[in-house]
Amino acid sequence: MPIEPASASPASSPSFAGAEHAEDVLDVPAAPAGPVVLGAGVTDRGHRRRRNEDSFALCRAATTEGTPTVVAVVCDGVASVPGGDTASRTACDVAVAAGHEALADGQDLDDAAASAAEAARKAVSALAPGSGQAPACTYVAAVLDAGRAVVSWAGDSRAYWLCPGSPDESSVLTEDDSWAAEMVAAGMVGADDALADPRAHVITRWLAADAPDVVARHRSWELDEHGVLLLCSDGVWNHLPDAAVLAGLLDGIPTDMETVHAAARRLVVAALDEGGHDNATAVVLAVAPG
Repeated sequence: MPIEPASASPASSPSFAGAEHAEDVLDVPAAPAGPVVLGAGVTDRGHRRRRNEDSFALCRAATTEGTPTVVAVVCDGVASVPGGDTASRTACDVAVAAGHEALADGQDLDDAAASAAEAARKAVSALAPGSGQAPACTYVAAVLDAGRAVVSWAGDSRAYWLCPGSPDESSVLTEDDSWAAEMVAAGMVGADDALADPRAHVITRWLAADAPDVVARHRSWELDEHGVLLLCSDGVWNHLPDAAVLAGLLDGIPTDMETVHAAARRLVVAALDEGGHDNATAVVLAVAPG
């Protein structure tokens, strides 16, 4: 199973699309003045795909008032068109940079999340060749401080709120932009029948030059030390869709760099153990007391 990192220090370099396996961990400030957001990401090619078209990125930022914040993104390249790996890597890099800049310029969490998503959309659209199919990817991101997160998405990569101490309180924060989700929402097909349909995972919104006009949807969520925010590609949730099951896989709430890193690894390993049919990526974010 390709789960060991390629280097001795997985935090030494960020993930990039095309890598069979990559990991990254946010450094913790030396002397935090209060609660601090911990973050780590892991991506793996899985057992069946020829390449890894998933990407993730995360960085620390700050508002103009000095409030510590984090920007995190997971993108999944669309495999049915060329350049999905480039699209996902571009979207992640541009989104974290744009979110960082927006916060430094005085935007609040909501506006910074919107700025990051729009910058990613424009950057992926600019990758389109003069003719032929345009590189495309899904998108899910979070802009957060120690008390609140804004998640944004386009496609079927997901955000979850996981409560290891009380798994049944866990939930999915996003709504899939997919054929199955839209048929169920319209009352046309039952959930089991929709997921069994060959069209179930056909996405209805994505980032690309040839995508419909897309404004990423947003939702805010209150953070506390009792839960974990997860961003993941469908290579994780297709195998483990239930929020309570995902929460049960975590060994409590992460309290430092080591445990948040272990949490991200545990979720990706679990998806691989369940079959690993697709690229699998998980970014875990948690609040630790200062």
